[in-house]
Amino acid sequence: MTESAPATSGPLHHFLHVLSRRRWVVLAAIVVVPLVAVAVSLRQVRLYEASADVLLSHQDLASTLTGTQNPDVSQAADRVAETQARLARVRPVATRTLRAAGLTDETAGEFLANSGVSATPNADLLEFRVTDRQPARAVRLATEYARQFTIYRRRLDTGTIVRARKEVRAQINRLKAAGKDNSPLYATLIGKDQQLATMAALQSSNAYVVQSADQATKVQPRPVRAGVMAGVIGFVLGIGLAFLLEALDTRVRSATEIGERLGLPLLARLPEPPRKVRSANGLVMMDDPSGHEAEAFRVLRTNLDFVNLTTGARTIMITSAVEGEGKSTTAANLAVALARAGRRVVLVDLDLRRPFLDHFFRLPGPGVTEVAVGHARLEEALAPIAIDASANGAAKDGVDGRNRDDLAPMLARALRQRSSGDEGVAGSAAENGHMLELLPSGPLPPNVGEFMGTAVLANILEQLRERADVVLIDTTPLLHVGDAIALSAKVDALIVVTRLNLVRRPVITELVRVLESCPAAKLGFVLAGAEADQAYGYGGYGYGGYGAYRPAARPAVEAEPHPSAQELHT
Repeated sequence: MTESAPATSGPLHHFLHVLSRRRWVVLAAIVVVPLVAVAVSLRQVRLYEASADVLLSHQDLASTLTGTQNPDVSQAADRVAETQARLARVRPVATRTLRAAGLTDETAGEFLANSGVSATPNADLLEFRVTDRQPARAVRLATEYARQFTIYRRRLDTGTIVRARKEVRAQINRLKAAGKDNSPLYATLIGKDQQLATMAALQSSNAYVVQSADQATKVQPRPVRAGVMAGVIGFVLGIGLAFLLEALDTRVRSATEIGERLGLPLLARLPEPPRKVRSANGLVMMDDPSGHEAEAFRVLRTNLDFVNLTTGARTIMITSAVEGEGKSTTAANLAVALARAGRRVVLVDLDLRRPFLDHFFRLPGPGVTEVAVGHARLEEALAPIAIDASANGAAKDGVDGRNRDDLAPMLARALRQRSSGDEGVAGSAAENGHMLELLPSGPLPPNVGEFMGTAVLANILEQLRERADVVLIDTTPLLHVGDAIALSAKVDALIVVTRLNLVRRPVITELVRVLESCPAAKLGFVLAGAEADQAYGYGGYGYGGYGAYRPAARPAVEAEPHPSAQELHT
């Protein structure tokens, strides 16, 4: 069975996944933004603010004089406080305030910039605020500001009445000078003058200072408040930056996305080998066969048997989109895993431009190019690599001397023999035992692309096919040169190795296009660089939770050293 990726999706999962992956960006924003805000706040000049309150009284003179109620006045009263707040911001009020406070070093514009007036919601109150570097001066200015507004408001309200009363008095004086002080008109004007006087008295009490400024509070700097607000802003900014980076990042980060784009099954997730293995040769199947990383290659071997039931492929090309994705490491470890399961395996290094398999096995000798030109026989170029099948080796890879991973190959072989008689990958190795042979690359030919399409190479691969149960071929990346595309016509199937956080979406798109031109069967893809706890799980039922299988404790056995290259060739 092939391995499937967990089907976790949804907006919330995506949101949390992005935050988890970009957590350092979010944390940096949460830390850096408040620190900057606090630093800026501490460098600010100290400012103090004082405030005074003014009560507004809405009186309808006509209603007061006649005893009737005007509905328009009560309806308009809702907008009076806001209107008066804007009226208090005019320059004449600011000029009168500065003059009354005896300040000549500040202009009306500067005063208005350092002050404010606001209407209290659901109340007929205006709050007058003044900010200044000196707390005592802020208190004095706030109180004077409120008082000067009431005076200015009174003068505005009574100005019209005063002018009307002056005109009425002028008419009275003219009638009196003409000796008509007993006429009905004179009596009417006298009554109107008294009425205007009453109106002026009523208008003068429409605004009162109900709370003078008594103390000033510090409003700047406030580092704690600035830090808290900046922390919230930093959190929001960090989330936004995380999603922006996510949108700009074209790297593929999930097996599900790769599988959907390639249209291939996931054969295995391969974790990074331990550092000590990477520093040596990267062969976890030989250096740490009971570890988690080796277990992932056994999963790959088992899944390969299942997907190969229908194709019966025996010459399999291991390739990738670009270099550095781990195709050579995968090919070498898979070859060892297959050999441990009882298959006779030939590992061919056909990445002629950058051969890497020699790094794993360090075996000198002729290679495939020398066989092709007749400078060496195939039997001379094939370097045998002993895979310990003794009790020690069996104990590493099985239980009580029986290889626990032979069950899947036996099942695959039985099904294949029943259907077509072709043993395929799960072929017999009874007469050869656990054997792995390496065919190195050899010297670089003048034209590698043409070499891949020659009949000589096809004949070599056919001989290897008849010689071994499985022929694994390490070749060049598909998107670099055309070597792998030409070679795909001479193999039965191919496996694509891709690495998380390295390959990008445009590369995957191009890889799909190139794979369509490859005639070989596509068995699936292998995901390298996976997290260790997800490296060998089957969908949602991964046995990573149980831990990689390790044999029970047994008496220490001195391991036989691997034969040297000279011993293998003697």
